Amino acid sequence: MAEDYYKTLGVSRDATAEDIRKAYRKLALRYHPDKNPDNPEAEKKFKAASEAFEVLSDPAKRKAYDERGSAGVRDMGFEGFQDKEEIFSHFGDLFGEFFGQRARRGTPRPRRGRDLRFAMRLPFIEAALGGSREVVVPVRDSCPRCRGSGEEGDGGAAPCPTCGGSGTVAQEGRRRGGFFSFSSACSDCGGTGRRPGHPCPDCGGQGMKPRESTISVKLPPGIESGAVLRIGGQGDAGPGGGPRGDLLIEIAVEPSGDFERDGRDIRSSVRVPLATALLGGKVEVPSIRRKMVLTVPPGTSSDSWLRLRGQGIPGPTGAGDHLVRVVVSVPRELDPELAAAVKKHLGHASS
Repeated sequence: MAEDYYKTLGVSRDATAEDIRKAYRKLALRYHPDKNPDNPEAEKKFKAASEAFEVLSDPAKRKAYDERGSAGVRDMGFEGFQDKEEIFSHFGDLFGEFFGQRARRGTPRPRRGRDLRFAMRLPFIEAALGGSREVVVPVRDSCPRCRGSGEEGDGGAAPCPTCGGSGTVAQEGRRRGGFFSFSSACSDCGGTGRRPGHPCPDCGGQGMKPRESTISVKLPPGIESGAVLRIGGQGDAGPGGGPRGDLLIEIAVEPSGDFERDGRDIRSSVRVPLATALLGGKVEVPSIRRKMVLTVPPGTSSDSWLRLRGQGIPGPTGAGDHLVRVVVSVPRELDPELAAAVKKHLGHASS
């Protein structure tokens, strides 16, 4: 979807509904596919203008877009239009008003199924090391009996009142593995935008049959918050026998109380006894893999950084490092042996 819908339509952010409507009519007339046959660039602009109009002409979508941009609109279930046929179906009556003709009706052409969006939260260490997870996603398959038409034989179909003929509705919910929100085929018409005159008895006229799909998701090491994994062909079946949509996994990494990430490196802190800092020694340090033994050189001061090589996040050219910040613990009272060592050390330092 376009990032700046106002710029796409050529209107200001305080444009009225009538301003938006006039701007879209002008662009729709200029770039309509019937006036620009075999012109991919014109079709691209026609699609962009239609998506912008769909959002800005709807008060709720416009408010979500003004507040959160494209992410706000996606959360309402609008993913943009797949092709010009979907635009004709969605804006049929409007185009009839614009161009003095009714929208293209009849048997819908096969269309790609809707993408599903799934929010997955990952613990810090799991995101750092990668792995795999199973998620359960609600999907819709094309009804085998009516092949997705929702009709038993030939019947007089009318625009679906539930979705207004668009064929899609927004849904959200929770399944094992995370939270999902998506725009899916309308449950009353199965995504065709039409209400069958003689509903298919197997799917009740929906054209689609719901099921739960268990999908294994591979998580690459070092995946970050905001990353989106696309799994092809795991979304809803396409209306009219079209190809399936995709499954989009949106990643949110939970913060860690022990570790911080710096590119492929990991940072943490460790408390070191004063004697070990002065005389040198070894301390145990938790890492993202296991507990490690860190060698502390003699005379190490607080806020020094020591390095565990290769103990960071795996990458194509090797793992990063684990950088450990030393915090020297000073006791309230020194035992005689340690006090003598300190005095000796201070004496050498002053000479």
